[in-house]
Amino acid sequence: MRGRCTKMRIVYGVVTVSDKGQIAIPVDLRKDLNINQGDKLFVVKRKDDAGFGLIKLGKIDELMYKLQEDEEFFKK
Repeated sequence: MRGRCTKMRIVYGVVTVSDKGQIAIPVDLRKDLNINQGDKLFVVKRKDDAGFGLIKLGKIDELMYKLQEDEEFFKK
């Protein structure tokens, strides 16, 4: 939607799991997060078993590089 601020948006609708275990990511969410065909998403289960999160693989790579550069991280 043109002119609508979605920066603080949290809920993007409801999806249904198919018989093959598939879901569709709502188009507004794909646009807001710049998720495109062929992107790889890292799947993380929530600690409380209430669901899961999807994180772009590139963002996970950025985190891993930061950890790799943090000499103190592995000393803890």
